[in-house]
Amino acid sequence: MSYKPKVSIIIPAYNASNYLEEAINSALAQTYDNIEVLVINDGSKDDGATRQIALSYGDKIRYFEKENGGVSTALNHGIKHMTGEYFSWLSHDDLYLKNKIQMQVAKLNEYRENVVVYCGSNTIDKDSKIIRENTTAFPDAVLAPLEALQYVTEKGMGGCAFLIPKTAFDKVGLFDENLRYCQDIFMWWKIFLAGFSLVFCNEVGVLSRVHANQVTQTGATLYHHDAQYIGERIVEEFA
Repeated sequence: MSYKPKVSIIIPAYNASNYLEEAINSALAQTYDNIEVLVINDGSKDDGATRQIALSYGDKIRYFEKENGGVSTALNHGIKHMTGEYFSWLSHDDLYLKNKIQMQVAKLNEYRENVVVYCGSNTIDKDSKIIRENTTAFPDAVLAPLEALQYVTEKGMGGCAFLIPKTAFDKVGLFDENLRYCQDIFMWWKIFLAGFSLVFCNEVGVLSRVHANQVTQTGATLYHHDAQYIGERIVEEFA
């Protein structure tokens, strides 16, 4: 592998003591060695449990604390402090398979500039048991920006399965902090509208957890707010 950019794995964490250790361990276990792991404690209110877990890793990770503001603010805090050339989001309740970053960087050796890389993901339950396996056969070709925009809109794509160049955020800005449910899809739209292409790894790199306490299960009212907000913003982008 000739091209070995540094990858920053950013883990936003809020009241994360239930799964944070598993997430950090999966990030540190990557077969690709040019990484850094940033844990952003988004104002957890759990009597220091999230902090204690993160600090137990010492200098194996970079740890930050901030006032609670939602996942967008935590991701942005991480992006502002990352030193890598590529960004990889890991939710505190999800897991990476050990080759996630390595297989995505291998794709970068083929395509390089202005490319976002996506991999497959399986769905797991609260006990880490696989409840749905990835069955999607991704396109075996690079998708031009507008093709990528159409694909991500039709399919819906999990944020933790992306590998994104830092230059994308330099170009389109950070995650919109007005959004607490749909901040990811709005970012993907902005990135592809800005001219970035999309390539795929036809392998699973992420285990995406479903459990009762996550915002995607509890935040239906947030969805309706975010959908209206994004509708107004995306019209401005197309205009």
